[in-house]
Amino acid sequence: MVEIYSADTTTDAHLIKSLLEQHGVDAFVSGHYLQGAFGELPVMNIIQVMVASQDEKQARQILHDYDNGKFAIDETGDH
Repeated sequence: MVEIYSADTTTDAHLIKSLLEQHGVDAFVSGHYLQGAFGELPVMNIIQVMVASQDEKQARQILHDYDNGKFAIDETGDH
């Protein structure tokens, strides 16, 4: 498994995991249980989204497209 994304919150990590899975890439969220251990203290980069090494290139492309707005919905609701 390789880390493909580092998140500040479990919500963010699970959104990315779902995005990857919608595009056929199995993903795993690691470290999400650690967020509660820190209580009210801010935590950064302890939650990772992981994929199999053979899926890394495809996953990085999906995240690149996501970052560049490829999956954004315009104001009319169309893609």
